[in-house]
Amino acid sequence: MTRWMMAAAAALACASPAFAGNYKIVLDRPAGGRLLTGHMGLQAADERTQDTLVRVVAPGNRVDVRGTVRVLVLNLGPRAFTFGPDQVTLRLGDGTVLKPTPVEQFETRKDVAEQTQYRARAIDLANRNKLSSLLGGSTASASAPGQPAEIPTGPSASTSSYSFQSDSDLLPHAETLNAIYQLLIPLTVKPQQAWGGYYVFDVPKDVQRRKADQALTITVRTGAEEHRFSGMLRWK
Repeated sequence: MTRWMMAAAAALACASPAFAGNYKIVLDRPAGGRLLTGHMGLQAADERTQDTLVRVVAPGNRVDVRGTVRVLVLNLGPRAFTFGPDQVTLRLGDGTVLKPTPVEQFETRKDVAEQTQYRARAIDLANRNKLSSLLGGSTASASAPGQPAEIPTGPSASTSSYSFQSDSDLLPHAETLNAIYQLLIPLTVKPQQAWGGYYVFDVPKDVQRRKADQALTITVRTGAEEHRFSGMLRWK
């Protein structure tokens, strides 16, 4: 899971030009919380109150014009609250806010990747069924004699009815799509429910040019609560 999270974060961060990897996010241990460390610089800072458990994950990947943190919340209280990008703020020591990347920038990329995967899945399925026929086997689809096997009608359609199907993780753009599907979007979090995802942010050009360590505060709002995580946008 740790390696997948870092790969997904890197896929999101690299979806921008001139990726050089000059900064990375380093978290401090929260007051009254805990800081977990993992492979290749991954960190997870936890803070728990009576009503909420919040985890902020710094994947350890490099940050240049774009970066990511993963924010997860668990509602332990009696009331639901909305949680999404608007409830997360990354602020540098001089007051600069690292604003979220507009989700529209990922929509076109997602659509193209899904269409490419759909075509690859359809071709792969046809080839595997043809091979099965040549080997004297039969496909698992229940199509009528003389009729072609039914092909899923979209990227989200299930292919579980086929014995011969491709591994989705091996299809084109699989890593990028997995990352995009994990983007943080607004959702109502009911009691005893968890939610979260990647908060993708842009780094202003003047911040890129500073090439120096900068204090960082990550604020996470869950209903009436406000959680503050301190750290550093560290230069190399």
